[in-house]
Amino acid sequence: MKKCILLLAALAMAAVVLPRVAFAQRVLSLNECLDIGIERSTMVGSFRQNLQSSRQDVLRNYGGFLPDLTFSMYAGRNFVGPSQSVFVDVQGRAIDQTGFDHEQYSFSLNSNMTLFDWGSSVHALNTSKRIAQASEHDLQYQKDIVIALVIREYYNFVRRKNLRVVQEKAVTAAQRNLDQVEAFFRIGSNTRADVLQARVRLGNTQLELITATNRQELAKATLATRLNWPLGEDFDVAASLDNAPISPNFEEEVEYMLGHRSDLMASRRRVQAAGYNVESVENARFPTIAAAIRYSWNNRAFPENANFFRNNYSWSVGVFLNYNLFDRFGTKSSIINAQTQRRISEYNLQQAKLDAILEVKRLFLLLKEGQERTRVSEGQVTQAEENVRLANERYRVGAGTILETIEAASQLQAAQGSLIEAKIDYLVAKADLLRATGRKVAVE
Repeated sequence: MKKCILLLAALAMAAVVLPRVAFAQRVLSLNECLDIGIERSTMVGSFRQNLQSSRQDVLRNYGGFLPDLTFSMYAGRNFVGPSQSVFVDVQGRAIDQTGFDHEQYSFSLNSNMTLFDWGSSVHALNTSKRIAQASEHDLQYQKDIVIALVIREYYNFVRRKNLRVVQEKAVTAAQRNLDQVEAFFRIGSNTRADVLQARVRLGNTQLELITATNRQELAKATLATRLNWPLGEDFDVAASLDNAPISPNFEEEVEYMLGHRSDLMASRRRVQAAGYNVESVENARFPTIAAAIRYSWNNRAFPENANFFRNNYSWSVGVFLNYNLFDRFGTKSSIINAQTQRRISEYNLQQAKLDAILEVKRLFLLLKEGQERTRVSEGQVTQAEENVRLANERYRVGAGTILETIEAASQLQAAQGSLIEAKIDYLVAKADLLRATGRKVAVE
């Protein structure tokens, strides 16, 4: 019995712990983070709803070419009270008017359709189509914004993870150096001051490790917020800094960007929509031709044969002309406003192009800067590693001081940190350049 209880307890413990362990082992790639960030973004969700609304406007404008149809029906009992007027019959005798009641029924069917409106309905449909297309590009651009934010937070987390690893190595090296100094002190090869300096160095690196750990956790929390990650569920990201370098041409990147960047495409659609809207408003000055069909029936009581459609009915078919002779300058103001909005949309498109070109130029320069910094930092790390080796060797044979070893270790740590910063900045600039030119952001 006791063994069974222990076995059940072990199984229950495994059921609770194993899923968490399995989830903790999940390492997210950049592509996975981008997919999660887009899928769970509240702003992307809002733009999806805007797109749905704009598509409904297109459907509504398609309906403008069809006839409408309205139906009404009434059935009830009417009560008429006594009349205060005096009524006489043909013989001149007064008639007592008492109240009476009766059943009443009615039915009507109406339909209207615009036959000709000088193309206003067509232009309105084209306007709604272009706005819907702009909403599609707006949604994609919002996804691009989410991608840019996730890229920064992802690589910032990778940055902090690698810097923490560098700091851990610095603590390990400081501890190893302290052990060596204390061993030399015990045999009388150095002074107590060397031991104190080594201990101070170890304490400083330990404090820096605490700071690096906190920064890593903050970067992780920031990325989790950007991904809308559930609380209580852990995750990690790949800390590799390997990448395939690219050598883009600025003129080619700008040309591709002008034809593929989503916010520019949305601005172009809005310029087109504004142009169609101007034509639609201008055509509202002219008369319109419409057709109507009417049918109505009413009766005060059901006949005995229940065939009530033969009693008191009427129907009509007609074509009519509508022309607003004077609308108190409403149409003129609408035309001027529509023309103004078209010019504003053209200015917005031009400014968006200028801003996009400037952004591509900035990212292009950052990419080149990251390449150069990476190249220089790699050389600095190689030299700093050799300098640490020589400083430790000189101290071991008594030709150097503890300060030289501490300085050499600090220079190596700084060089390693600079290399990480340069690689991360290059990766961010590379991904941002892909996003800014309208390409899909992906990693090898």
